Amino acid sequence: MPLQPIQVPEQFSTSDHPSTALRLIELAKERSDAFLKLSQPVIHNYVPCDFDLVNQGLAWIMDNYLLAGNRFCEFGSGLGVAALLASAHGMDSIGIEIEAALVEEACRLASDLELPARFYCGSFVPRNISDIFELSQGIEHVVTDEGDVYEEIGLAPSEFDLFFAFPWPGEYHFFESLFQQCAADGACLLTYQGREGLNLIRKI
Repeated sequence: MPLQPIQVPEQFSTSDHPSTALRLIELAKERSDAFLKLSQPVIHNYVPCDFDLVNQGLAWIMDNYLLAGNRFCEFGSGLGVAALLASAHGMDSIGIEIEAALVEEACRLASDLELPARFYCGSFVPRNISDIFELSQGIEHVVTDEGDVYEEIGLAPSEFDLFFAFPWPGEYHFFESLFQQCAADGACLLTYQGREGLNLIRKI
């Protein structure tokens, strides 16, 4: 199925955001800084995205009714901030992360803010992806050979309506191919791409 780009504004108009989302961003910045300074061993794959921008993007998506449903999945969730922001905006939200220490931190953040997002330790790559060996060539920051975490979650990737990822430079094509293979028609993929901001596509 083809992928349809959706133009995301370069600047978002000022709008009210859930107070929980604003508290989350403030606390997440503190926790992220502390984790980067204190975590042992250092997790080199953890790099935080722009939490404020992701929050604005999620609010814009919700305000414009771009989703077919209410389920959110964060690929490589780190401290889980995107999944928690989606939860603060009313979505049924999960995050999948390979590093157990980050999953623990994400669960603690969710508990402290009383947000119902759930986090799972494992690879977000489903087991039924065709040509996964070829797709993952040159991809250094994604684990593809773990067990099937979706069995534990109780949902297939095709049952989510919005995915979020923060790809490393040069690895966006992997996430796009993964999304194209595993998502349902009508689902969307939001990615944070550093200086280029947010990118949004829909499977049609």
